[in-house]
Amino acid sequence: MATANGAAEAEGKSAARSPQEIEAEIERARTNLAATLDELVDRVKPANVARRTSEKVRAQFVDSDTGAPRVERIAPVAGAAVGLVALIVLVKRRGKKKK
Repeated sequence: MATANGAAEAEGKSAARSPQEIEAEIERARTNLAATLDELVDRVKPANVARRTSEKVRAQFVDSDTGAPRVERIAPVAGAAVGLVALIVLVKRRGKKKK
């Protein structure tokens, strides 16, 4: 049957712990929890999310060795953007002609 101090017993430690040992363990757990919480806050901070996203996008469209733009990746995106703008302009002009 497992005991509350099963881990301590498995390591060969006495099942009875002193208050100081318990307090030290609580303090270690608290420190670990605080570090984990700080890391999570850092991960979801909007400025950090924006920076990481910007770095990922930049890595997709800029050669990391030379710093030169990757035309083979930029051209399709630029073409799609131009096509979308042209479609919007065309739809708006048609809407004005019908009125």
